[in-house]
Amino acid sequence: MEGTARRDVLVHRGTSLEEAMCSIDRSGLGLLVVVDDGDRLVGTVTDGDIRRGILDGVSLDAPVEQVTNDDPVAVRDSWDPGDVARRFSPERLERAAPEHRRLVVPVVDADGGVTDVRFLTEGGEGVGPTRPSNGSVDTVLVIGGAGYVGSVLCGQLLERGYTVRVLDPLLFGDESIAAYRDHERFTLVEGDMRSIETVMTAIEGVDAVVHLGGLVGDPASSLDPSRTLALNLHAVKLVADVCKYHQINRFLFASTCSVYGRSEHDDLLTEEDPLNPVSLYARTKIESERALLEMNGNFAPTVLRMATVYGLSPRMRFDLVVNILNAKARTEGVVPVFGGDQYRPNVHVADAARAYVDCLEAPIEAVEHEVFNVGSNEQNYRIEEVGRIVADGVPGATLDVDHSKEDDRSYRVDFSKIRDVLGYETEHTIQSACEEIGRAFERGEFDDYTDSRYSNYKTAVEESEAEPEAHAD
Repeated sequence: MEGTARRDVLVHRGTSLEEAMCSIDRSGLGLLVVVDDGDRLVGTVTDGDIRRGILDGVSLDAPVEQVTNDDPVAVRDSWDPGDVARRFSPERLERAAPEHRRLVVPVVDADGGVTDVRFLTEGGEGVGPTRPSNGSVDTVLVIGGAGYVGSVLCGQLLERGYTVRVLDPLLFGDESIAAYRDHERFTLVEGDMRSIETVMTAIEGVDAVVHLGGLVGDPASSLDPSRTLALNLHAVKLVADVCKYHQINRFLFASTCSVYGRSEHDDLLTEEDPLNPVSLYARTKIESERALLEMNGNFAPTVLRMATVYGLSPRMRFDLVVNILNAKARTEGVVPVFGGDQYRPNVHVADAARAYVDCLEAPIEAVEHEVFNVGSNEQNYRIEEVGRIVADGVPGATLDVDHSKEDDRSYRVDFSKIRDVLGYETEHTIQSACEEIGRAFERGEFDDYTDSRYSNYKTAVEESEAEPEAHAD
């Protein structure tokens, strides 16, 4: 069992907790081998060990030795690779492994010097050189996980083997996550992201956070500016500060392409182009982006500027352009469009959710402090074009364009960066969404699409006299 120890997996016993966590994030293994001055084995430390230490009051500047497991599973360089199963019980191996991950096994010589690292093979029969492929993220907190995008994302994460925790006040009820409630890898924290105590409960044991919470959309955000600021800006900074201190460094934030506002030309706008917001909603997203991207240390935020989302979701919305036009076409036989010349990028909710999965599974150095537009260049449409696609997809529906009313927002967006960096490609189209929404109507899933539960704005109006909790997009 010869080899040279990987330096990115070794850490000196005197290294600070903060530095050690940085190494763990970048190794993608969830565990480090702790050594002394002579590279002799001291123990192992996981990201969970460090986070538990922080919760117990250990300083980020404290040496990692304070939270190290000094009785790790290790193998001698003279052993046969299959000796692990014979010398250690399955229970011992399970206790030693980072949560839900394959175990990193130090290889030591007769003097205790670390000469190599190996990975416990599938089934635990032995050790080998193959590194695990699932990275360092296993448990994901989805703030707003019962929302339009969040409920779809939760399903995708569970399908890919992640443990999912949702923080959501369930302002729209829990029907959107009902299918997940009994899943062994799903938990719900029902509460308000503005509460530090609630956030502390929600983050315990998680490896990454996807922040989808807040007031979503220009109309809902315009009702009560002070509440919008509290939810869309101040609460974001609160959650980020808590995550940063507790070394939950993967932090994905849902922003919006509305930050581009009114473009004076038809050129495709990249992440580097000037922002021109025309609403409080867009301004709060910009301020949140800035606050997150200015945070330093190990904290590794990623901003995802979402195109206008459409398509079927467990928490359905009919206040989104493609969805509402479909509903009107199927129930009233008309597709009403106001203005029509303004451009808007579009993305299916399943593709939108998958962008977060792709970011979680990318090396942290590829996505930290990065901004990605999420969508596809092919789906930059004029609103009238969207209306035409919907009308063509619903037999008997007609398009009715009112050019006297026009939205101030108009922008075409370039989505090349997320494709080039992450290999992200959209899979769904407005045409396919029309078909899936049509099938849902045929199944009788929507008795009244105008009901307030399908509208962020209507729900916000109903809640305006009481102080509601934060809700999801």
